[in-house]
Amino acid sequence: MKLILTCEHATNALPQEFSYLKNDQDPVWATHRAYDPGAFKLFQELEEIADFSFVYNFSRLLIEPNRSLHHPNLFSEYSKSLSNNEKSELINSYYLNYRNKVEKCISEFIKIGEDVIHISVHSFTPILNGVERKADIGLLYDPARGVEKDFAKIWKLNLSKELDLKVRFNYPYLGKADGFTTYLRNKFSTNYAGLELEVNQKFVAENEFSEVMMASITRSLKGSL
Repeated sequence: MKLILTCEHATNALPQEFSYLKNDQDPVWATHRAYDPGAFKLFQELEEIADFSFVYNFSRLLIEPNRSLHHPNLFSEYSKSLSNNEKSELINSYYLNYRNKVEKCISEFIKIGEDVIHISVHSFTPILNGVERKADIGLLYDPARGVEKDFAKIWKLNLSKELDLKVRFNYPYLGKADGFTTYLRNKFSTNYAGLELEVNQKFVAENEFSEVMMASITRSLKGSL
């Protein structure tokens, strides 16, 4: 079994050629709408047990790497007005460049008979649209895929041994909703299991979860493999 990690919302940065879209006085760029606070540091912690890892280095407000090309929110209000040529550049040089690397890595493992566990590392805002989220950690998967369901159950059990936190399945989002793991499930009907790890940003301080929390999540994942 091979563990592949990805982090689609690691930063709020923009490539130099699109930096003009970002106004540092606009508070949105420091929020969960631009990136997932804490996710990148957790991803780095988890890398020690991964076979391969991939990180997308730019803000989701430019182009959303965790949505399908047909999704209405692929481009944000900051990038929807870009020209067709600029959008094509974003799709080919950033979106597809990242996603194709991950897909190729998974494909190569499956071709040689390996099973792949893919964990996409995210964090979520504690309050969305005025509603408080009722979980500390979410494990997102497709309930129709037995391997994913079984792995999520084992991981939740191991998380409960490490942390006194509320862990929920397919919360605050549905694991089968439009996303990178959903796309990859359609590409790889066997030997692939894709889960999204969602951790509540209420635990983030200075863009990091605590060392204790990150180490505990790492041990829980390692013990589940």
